[in-house]
Amino acid sequence: MSSATLNEYINNTQSVVTADGRQIVIDDLVNLYREFAKTPVPIAGHLYRCGDNKRQMSLRTDWRVRDMDRPEATKHAVHHTIKLSKDFTRVKHIQPVGQPVDVTNELATTARAPVSQYMAVVRKGSKDPESGKSKQWLEVWDQTSKVRSIDTDSVDEHSALVLDDTFGRLLWSSNGKQLLYVSEYKAPKAQSYYKRVNKKADKPDKEPDTRGQEFVHREDWGHGLDGISHTVICILDVSKDFKIRTIEKTGYSLGQPFWTDSTGDSIGFIGWPEEPRRLGLAICPIRENSVFTMDLRSEDSVPQLVCGSERTAIRSPRPLPDGTGFVYLECEVGGPHDKASRLMRYTFESKSCETLVDTDGRREIINTESGPKYGKVCALFADDLPDNCFTSSGNHLLINCFTELQLRLYLIDLKTRHLIPIDFPLPSVQLLDFRDNLVIAIGSAINVKPNVFVGRLNDKPEPSIEWSQIGTNSSDSLKDISVENYWIPITEDPNKLLTAILVSPQTVKSEAAPTVVLPHGGPHCVYYNTYLTTPVMLARLGFKTLLVNYRGSLGVDEEYVSSLIGHVGDLDVKDVIQCVQYLCDKNLVDRQRLVLLGGSHGGFLVTHLSGQYPHWDFKACVALNPVIDLSTNPDGTDIPDWCYVEAFGTSLSYKSDAVLEPMSAKVMSERSPIHWAPNVKVPTLMMLGKRDRRVPSTQGLKYYRLLKARGVKTRCYVYDDGHSLADVSVSGDYFINLCLWILQHLNE
Repeated sequence: MSSATLNEYINNTQSVVTADGRQIVIDDLVNLYREFAKTPVPIAGHLYRCGDNKRQMSLRTDWRVRDMDRPEATKHAVHHTIKLSKDFTRVKHIQPVGQPVDVTNELATTARAPVSQYMAVVRKGSKDPESGKSKQWLEVWDQTSKVRSIDTDSVDEHSALVLDDTFGRLLWSSNGKQLLYVSEYKAPKAQSYYKRVNKKADKPDKEPDTRGQEFVHREDWGHGLDGISHTVICILDVSKDFKIRTIEKTGYSLGQPFWTDSTGDSIGFIGWPEEPRRLGLAICPIRENSVFTMDLRSEDSVPQLVCGSERTAIRSPRPLPDGTGFVYLECEVGGPHDKASRLMRYTFESKSCETLVDTDGRREIINTESGPKYGKVCALFADDLPDNCFTSSGNHLLINCFTELQLRLYLIDLKTRHLIPIDFPLPSVQLLDFRDNLVIAIGSAINVKPNVFVGRLNDKPEPSIEWSQIGTNSSDSLKDISVENYWIPITEDPNKLLTAILVSPQTVKSEAAPTVVLPHGGPHCVYYNTYLTTPVMLARLGFKTLLVNYRGSLGVDEEYVSSLIGHVGDLDVKDVIQCVQYLCDKNLVDRQRLVLLGGSHGGFLVTHLSGQYPHWDFKACVALNPVIDLSTNPDGTDIPDWCYVEAFGTSLSYKSDAVLEPMSAKVMSERSPIHWAPNVKVPTLMMLGKRDRRVPSTQGLKYYRLLKARGVKTRCYVYDDGHSLADVSVSGDYFINLCLWILQHLNE
């Protein structure tokens, strides 16, 4: 778009008409975004004991706020004291302690260690002028003051701590004297060939010669894990003058460490092979790995393989309370990039693994008064196991699981292996911490802002929790918004149901209205009824939003997930259209005023829809970091195997040493939105991240240039951000731009 055309576009969008006919200006959109950006969202919680009073515990919760004035995401901590009843069966009092404290520079923190009461904090420091990266400090605090600060740049043993959920954990030993964590390996600093080096006589040849290695390509673990290439396990021993011991295994990146028993003499961890290539790990729990253990009593001990193979992907190892082994989640390597997981148990004495909950169940469809729905859950769709997941008796395990429309809590009986659902007052419950049968969780719905809930688990005679809410967000501020769930029979497959959520302004809940069709990304992901700002803000502009779970989504069963692979661009596209048509037939969606919006695989779908169904006359299309051409995406993505799995299913697999054959490339291209681009006539807006490691921005640019050359109304924003476009200034900007785009074209 030329500068003259751009200025004309801006001048013409100084004011727009909402979907419900109100005239607004850009500042109204800005204020709408500010209103929801300032909503505090709980992101972490820690329970810990203070003193000998067994009826009293302290709670710290961390909350994130999008501060549009700075602009950045800020974080604050809120402290409460929780007091149980005399019989320990329920929460009696929840008392706030002091004022919220800004902890924006805290990157991670631990609960109080047992016995010693030490607490570890990883804090962001000032930026290094040479590298441009922020310094990182590891701090150890006792109950009254800070006892040690460690500059991770200055220690010889390792580089920066790795704090993401894929690799990192910070865990105190049971004696409270040793801290277990993960760091990037500290490689010798590369030097220019031309840098003059003063060789000291007392250190002849001690340092390796790293001249000329500044620009050697070093592969990392992809999206969300930039610069993380070779990780090591670290143990900080407070009782030995803060001595640091590192554990490295050549050819493996190590992470998710755990103490195997209460002595602090042995640890376990996961190792991911680094060759022949590091494929993206974030949101892809399907990578080959193994669990190792190591005896810390000897400086000469080495990691010992205990379980795992080239066909298994393991995560979340958690030691059993009695020290006899550990439980973990496991799925098959390859295939869909997220799927159901087996719950496994490894026993040290027998050196064997057993399955506690398998993935082979099929979800039953039951008939209800309101129509067919899915019956009882039969498989685990879980991101991970909680750090503290066992009940006080050690007989049950508490876990968060996705269903087709909810995020729920389940108790697993380790003897009978039954899944027992735990009731909760809201559709979404996310576990934060679980200790001594006291549960801390986040509760929300699309039209209920998130709050923290506290409850005491009573497992006799039937497991139950009496919940108490810690009030922070207003519970009635979104009463003007309606949320309805739908189970929709699939025309060509009567053994499966599609699910969808329709978010509406209450004023048009029962009538047809302009609707934004919003399929999720993944494609192996799921929409469930949890707090989501985009459909809520669109409702304030008069739009309904249709959130679609097509075949391949999580939460039903393993067969449902796998039914999509090899059929993308076909089954998923048909499913979205069927959901829209279903609600049009019920006169809940205005067929004449439909807008398409989606990101990643959702962007793949909306660009498919605009090309495959041009006769539907969609009013506008907005695609965020969309996959446009499966045949060229492998060249720039961190997960090239994804393209093969989704295009070919099990008939053709990605191999790092193979070249894509022309006929295979043709099939991939024909299953992509690029194949249907000549049919597109809908005004299309592209939103791209130039640092996207998952879907390179060249995909969206290719589509934008093609539409522009063909005379289709189109526009493209390229942000200095990654795949999620989650930076505060970026998300604030793209929301305004997408609103202006769809409102401008809605009534044309």
